[in-house]
Amino acid sequence: MQAVTPCMTGKSGISVQDFLGLSRPKGIIKVMNSIKSKLRLWLMIGVTVVVAITGLMTYQQNRSQDEEDYQAQRASLQARLALALPHGVWQMDDAYTRLTLDAELGWSSVLAIRITGDAGLNIGRIRNNDTASLRDMAPAEKPVADDTLTIPIIYQNREKLGVATIYLSRSQLAHRQTMHLLEILLEILVLDGLIFIVMTYNLNRFVFDPLKELQRALDQAASSNDARSLRLTEATQDEFGAVRRSFNRIVDRISADLAMRTAAEAQARQERDNAEQALQQLVQTQQTLVESEKLASLGSLVAGVAHEINTPVGITLTTASHLATSTLHITEKLDNGGIKKSDFQAYLDSARECCDLILSNSERAASLIHSFKQVAVDQTSEQRRDFQLNDYLSEIVTSLKPRFKRSQTNITIDCEDDLLLDSYPGAISQVVTNLLVNALVHGFEEKPGGNIHIRAERYQAAEVRLSIQDDGKGIPAENINRVFDPFFTTRRGNGGSGLGLHIVYNIIRQRLGGTIEVHSEVGKGSVFIITMPCTAPEVSHKEGKR
Repeated sequence: MQAVTPCMTGKSGISVQDFLGLSRPKGIIKVMNSIKSKLRLWLMIGVTVVVAITGLMTYQQNRSQDEEDYQAQRASLQARLALALPHGVWQMDDAYTRLTLDAELGWSSVLAIRITGDAGLNIGRIRNNDTASLRDMAPAEKPVADDTLTIPIIYQNREKLGVATIYLSRSQLAHRQTMHLLEILLEILVLDGLIFIVMTYNLNRFVFDPLKELQRALDQAASSNDARSLRLTEATQDEFGAVRRSFNRIVDRISADLAMRTAAEAQARQERDNAEQALQQLVQTQQTLVESEKLASLGSLVAGVAHEINTPVGITLTTASHLATSTLHITEKLDNGGIKKSDFQAYLDSARECCDLILSNSERAASLIHSFKQVAVDQTSEQRRDFQLNDYLSEIVTSLKPRFKRSQTNITIDCEDDLLLDSYPGAISQVVTNLLVNALVHGFEEKPGGNIHIRAERYQAAEVRLSIQDDGKGIPAENINRVFDPFFTTRRGNGGSGLGLHIVYNIIRQRLGGTIEVHSEVGKGSVFIITMPCTAPEVSHKEGKR
């Protein structure tokens, strides 16, 4: 349950919090962030600034006028006393002089007037503090005044009889100016209050109540699945009525879009399921083709090595048969006692020659079998070990010589002797084999008797760079960026699967942790450059699509 905040409610049903814009939670911070509060605030600021400027201008004008009036009355007072006092002082008529002074003390800004002169002349009149009555000034009395005015008393332009000192106060002037400022402030407060009340009422009625209704509809739209239930009434013909009509059109449009999207999502889910099923079948087919490519490569290797071994083995068998026949003949002669020294010497020469042939051809067959065994085992296993790259490249080339023998392709190796790798020899064997076979099949298809150069060197501190370059027919520019794509081949229907270089790419990137790039020029050959670490990363041996 939500807590209910008590609030005062008037007869109109609008609470004090709603009237002041404080009905929402989070108090003043949220109020100050509302458009209603900002509108009221800026409008009141604008009115306040305008009224303040005009009030200050009026105040300044009144102040200048008051100052001019004060200076005019001061000058008039000076002129009147300069005209009236000489006669009374000359006649020594103190009563007349006091009456003259009392008459001038009628101006509220005059505090006191003192006349001093020769022969002990000292007449002064002063206003009492608590009443408007006047009294004589004591000879030593000096009132506190804001302004003083001294007038010489000269009788008929001949003789100076004394001096009249007038003590003036500017408090009345300051009081009028202060009251005018208070009137300006009161006017600002009254106008701001009226604007606040009128703006609050009218904004709530004509702007924010319709906005709240629209906001509630939008909030419901965010949590509702039925957009058509969010339609608003279109009773008014003002701007908010137009907004309601636009909102209803949007609701209708969204309803139609939601229906279409629901149908599209259902169709997309069905197509996604079909695509996933097709992808699984494609992956299985690709894996089958990859394994077939591996087995085909291994089968070709077996056939080539078997054909190559057949020659030394045949020579060995023929020589051994000849040696056996010669041995039988010499044995018969020895048994019959008819053997000669020349016959025995001829037998020994023939036996020595046969042994040399048997030994050399047996060693040749053993070397071929050893190379084939090492390469075949590596290609069919995932074992990691330390090996010398130079020796291993020689074993790979030896195992492939039967296949390259017919095409008279010359393969050379340029590799540092101490280049030790901690890697996967089977993966390297498959990469080199595929690249060499690719050069034979595609590079020398119409150019037998070409050259392939294998170069391996240390690159930086912990990497090796292996390049395989041929002088075949090269790769066209339109195919150079597609050679590593799966199932891309220019020999479709002639035995090409399009997976050889794709397998090479995946092995180098995923198992050996390296990179491969190709450069080619039509008619001048191609070069594949492999950069890989001397110590292969610990990664999964499972080959995948790049």
